[in-house]
Amino acid sequence: MNDGSFPSREELAGAKQDAEEYLHLWRRRALYSTVAFILSCAAAYPFLYGHSLYVYWDSFGKYLVIFSTVLFIPFVICVGIAINSWMSLRNVRRGRF
Repeated sequence: MNDGSFPSREELAGAKQDAEEYLHLWRRRALYSTVAFILSCAAAYPFLYGHSLYVYWDSFGKYLVIFSTVLFIPFVICVGIAINSWMSLRNVRRGRF
């Protein structure tokens, strides 16, 4: 009989499964946001001063930099949530809540 102070084995197994699914979801989102951010930074690089496409900076390059800056926000959020969910899974595996 469970008096409510300690979770049962079934509750621990369910919590572990939920934490693993949550981690899998946010790891995938973190990967996608990281790839998008890196690609946008790489696309903006040739438009910087001293590179081959700098003549197009005003018409196209500055918008790529703004786009990279905007993509930085979901990148940080997704990676932060992925790290937090990994720590939660680690705590569940150790039996701490």
